[in-house]
Amino acid sequence: MKKAGRNQNQVELFDFVPETMERGRAKKSHRRQVRRARAQALAAVRAGQNRGEDELAFPPRSFGPGGERRAKSLHGLKTLKITGVDTTAHAAATGYPFVAGPSLGAEGIYLGRDLHGGGAFCFDPWSLYRQGVISGMSAMFFGQVGTGKSSLAKSFAIRSVLAGRKLSVASDKKGEWTIVVRALGGSVIQIGPGMGTRLNPLDPGTRPGLDTDGKPLMDQGWAMMVRTRRMAILVTLAKILTGRDLEPAEHYVLSAALDRAEGAAESQHRVVVIPDVLVGLDQMRKEEDQYASEAASVMWMTLQRIVSGDLAGMFDGPSTVDFDRDAPAVSIDTSSLNGASPEAARVVNACAGAWTEAMVTTSDGGQRLVIYEEGWDNISSEADLRRMVEAWKLARAYGIFNILIMHKVSDLDMAGDQGSKMAAMAKSLLADADVKVIYRQDASALRITTDEMELSDRERALIKTLPKGTGLWRLGNSSFEVKNDLTRAEIPLFDTDARMDMIA
Repeated sequence: MKKAGRNQNQVELFDFVPETMERGRAKKSHRRQVRRARAQALAAVRAGQNRGEDELAFPPRSFGPGGERRAKSLHGLKTLKITGVDTTAHAAATGYPFVAGPSLGAEGIYLGRDLHGGGAFCFDPWSLYRQGVISGMSAMFFGQVGTGKSSLAKSFAIRSVLAGRKLSVASDKKGEWTIVVRALGGSVIQIGPGMGTRLNPLDPGTRPGLDTDGKPLMDQGWAMMVRTRRMAILVTLAKILTGRDLEPAEHYVLSAALDRAEGAAESQHRVVVIPDVLVGLDQMRKEEDQYASEAASVMWMTLQRIVSGDLAGMFDGPSTVDFDRDAPAVSIDTSSLNGASPEAARVVNACAGAWTEAMVTTSDGGQRLVIYEEGWDNISSEADLRRMVEAWKLARAYGIFNILIMHKVSDLDMAGDQGSKMAAMAKSLLADADVKVIYRQDASALRITTDEMELSDRERALIKTLPKGTGLWRLGNSSFEVKNDLTRAEIPLFDTDARMDMIA
């Protein structure tokens, strides 16, 4: 634009028009001034070129005149307006096949290939939590039998352990993790009728150095924490064996019997066990208060099954094994319970889960994966479901990442009738899981999966035809199609069809 000054041929090339005027947001009078100023500047440039090189305040151009002057030839001073192109997702993908989707970056454990062009797919929940990509430390894997969801969990667990993390499998109902844990140099605890292994569900667990506020944990706080855990497992066992919620009087007598049992065990400098609780209940059966006496009798007869029924020898004394918190991997193999009564299986799962979590729920234990296999069985038990909901909430405080493995989303309905408390708890697990991995689903499960996870039409069509080993990852609003790559050393450990081959 030409500026008034001593030399009428001097042109200020960097006196730009204000941006608001360029965008046409100024008044019409201002836009006319802009056009007039441009014309004057152009005329000054042309006049300077005709008068000679010496009178110009800028060097002559060394390029051609721009070709023939014609409309839209970009010759002269023009303002270019760049606009987008409206198109469909299919047309864009066809026209630009080399455009890659979003990526989580290279930080984390390599799991496979991002089939949307993102290259290597690496996943590290602790890193993603620090970055704010996820807000919860839990994941749910869904997939039909044989689609590769268990292989994904095992490959991620193995590589995480090799990277310095730890692994715990609360209840391995099929024994599939035994070979994996042993290959990692971990310990396998096998429990079942007649096996001679005993777990004391009233063990205090591992004492953390700090409380939930980050302050040193005092003796009084630790004692309250242990007692809360013990009372919770006693109530859980009573609920499982009675098949109903407890009456207030039954809560009272269990609490009083636990106090008596802890006092007796402390005087003998040992850990309290369930037979100690039974002794306390037997004493309360002689109480003068009728309600307390009757409630104590009911609870005494209920818990007798643990010491003299089909559960005898598994949870009725001091633990015969130790949970090595420094071991790279620990699993509890409960596969020998196949064929046991539903109540017995639920008691074993509750005791094994409570015992494991009492050992790992400490802020001093380091980062750890906790795997829940056959999730449909866990959520059908109120005791297991309540414990899992609590573990979901406290995972961040203890540095734990939970993985629940299920066949399909509709398995959550096995928790209870629609609108029930257990159904609500099961749905909360799905809502709190910021990481969801979906392997191939059959047609009958598509509608529920689409509704519960709010899948797009493309995602819905994708999970119908996913090949084995490929899953749809959902992290917040982002989705990835990932092919899980297995190593030659891992494949023999993941062969869940080995027993079928032996039978054949």
